[in-house]
Amino acid sequence: MTTDTTTNLRQHEEKISRIRSNRDLSDQAKQRMIREVHEGASREHDRLVTEARETQEAALRDAERKVLGISFPERATPSERAMISLSYRDARDRAERAAADTENRGALEDLLDRAEKAGDAQLAEAAYHVATLRGARRVADRYLAERPTERTRWETYLQARQEADPRNLGVVASFVGPRRPPELGG
Repeated sequence: MTTDTTTNLRQHEEKISRIRSNRDLSDQAKQRMIREVHEGASREHDRLVTEARETQEAALRDAERKVLGISFPERATPSERAMISLSYRDARDRAERAAADTENRGALEDLLDRAEKAGDAQLAEAAYHVATLRGARRVADRYLAERPTERTRWETYLQARQEADPRNLGVVASFVGPRRPPELGG
């Protein structure tokens, strides 16, 4: 997106420069043409920014879905998927209760440990999801340590969040549109 907005800005400046240097045009004609070029570049900039924002938001939603979605075996039938979902919801409730346990700060980590030892995939995944949502990185990182695919999904999610963050200087710079030329009172 930065490339597109940069190209738009460069083209804007080049067109205005050509208009300014055209000796065959009156000052009024130059002003009118500069206004048209500026308005067109501004509209294009707005379109590019909107398109980029929508793309970033879609990428973030997709990455979040991959991080926080229920894992199903590749060839799971609809009834198997329903059973796994039911099991996951129960596990998620247990993980939420463990995370909310103010008297036992390590309850969520203990739950993950028990799930790993028992081979309870839904409970382990639920503990990971709750840890991720609550910012319990130590618990979440323990889950990810032995799961490279999930680690990659997490890293993709972090990258998507960073790219969509309005405080990201690259994002902010790409949203700066064409400067209003002085001929237009700017």
